[in-house]
Amino acid sequence: MTQVSTRKISVQSEFVPQKKRQSQFQLKAHRFARNKAAVIALCFIVLLVFCAIFADYISPYDYAAQDLANKLQFPSWRHPFGTDNFGRDILSRIMRGGRISLLVSACAVSISAVAAVIIGSIAGFYGGTVDNVIMRVTDIFMSIPGMLFAMTVSAALGTGIMKTAIALGVCSIAPLVRQIRSSILLLKDQEFIEASKAFGVSNAKIIMKHIIPNTLAPLIVQISLRLGDTIMAISGLSFLGLGIQPPTPEWGNMVSAGKEYLTTFWPMVLFPGLSIMLSMLSFNLLGDGLRDALDPRMKR
Repeated sequence: MTQVSTRKISVQSEFVPQKKRQSQFQLKAHRFARNKAAVIALCFIVLLVFCAIFADYISPYDYAAQDLANKLQFPSWRHPFGTDNFGRDILSRIMRGGRISLLVSACAVSISAVAAVIIGSIAGFYGGTVDNVIMRVTDIFMSIPGMLFAMTVSAALGTGIMKTAIALGVCSIAPLVRQIRSSILLLKDQEFIEASKAFGVSNAKIIMKHIIPNTLAPLIVQISLRLGDTIMAISGLSFLGLGIQPPTPEWGNMVSAGKEYLTTFWPMVLFPGLSIMLSMLSFNLLGDGLRDALDPRMKR
């Protein structure tokens, strides 16, 4: 009787559906989706990128069209964000300015990330004198306040989109170098690295095929955080007259143009300022969500 019952249990267990094992990407995506703030931030960033790319098609007016008869108009159905001191639609200029801010930020972060990966990989993998020299140079650059350094480089290079991106990219290299170096120091003594060396794989191939791919997770988090900080830096430089110059719309120079009307006409300052704040907040929340999703210690 016991043998029959155990046989029935074993037969029934064969028909129990096994739970499908999730891939690493699905697990990380599930952990990210549980962070509601990060999901909302990602949706806002997607909307921001969409508006920046298609600003010429979805903006209600031409960003450069002047209408002096309707200048300094408060928000209305015709102009949801109002008009500036030249009668230009503020909403259209914010959409166009978002394209400039995102473009400069992406270029600056790309420059700093590529340079930091190369320099940090060399410092962390080889160590010794090479590491000491690179780290001491990095310490020198990090001792200079970031905004002051950006202002100096921007003043030396001049104004413009690419020059501003280069200035901000150079200023962001040193912190990323330290981040990449610390990640590589944890990796270079791992068994798979030692096995690659034992098989005679060159150092360049080890760095490119094993070291750098394993540092992408913390690098992605840092890039997301840097994008928000860079948007703030771009706006600061433009506000001071060292970044993007009028009449090209950029959130920083829009705030600078509106500071003269701060007490009498608040839309010129409020809406560009909100764009800067929400963009920076969204990228920071996205970075926090990615850090929690990509960190193996956060599985529980």
